[in-house]
Amino acid sequence: MEIKQKFEMLVATSEKYIIRKSSSHKKITCAKCGERMLTAEQTAVFFGIKQRRIFQIIELGAAHFAEYESGALMICINSLATVLDIDERK
Repeated sequence: MEIKQKFEMLVATSEKYIIRKSSSHKKITCAKCGERMLTAEQTAVFFGIKQRRIFQIIELGAAHFAEYESGALMICINSLATVLDIDERK
């Protein structure tokens, strides 16, 4: 007589993002919607995408952004999240 075993495993995960900033940086908000803005590098890490994809979205005019005299590019995480949500459904 053969004995069969069945093994089931349930894995639940959750992710938490912590955005750290130094005390010298002030919170920058989007002029269009008032939501928080991050650098391109921070935004790429936050969403788990490449910076190149962020720049493509900005070039299409689909996300809010601001470029400062220092050369820093700040991206509105709210508008980018909206665009990425739409892209994932396609």
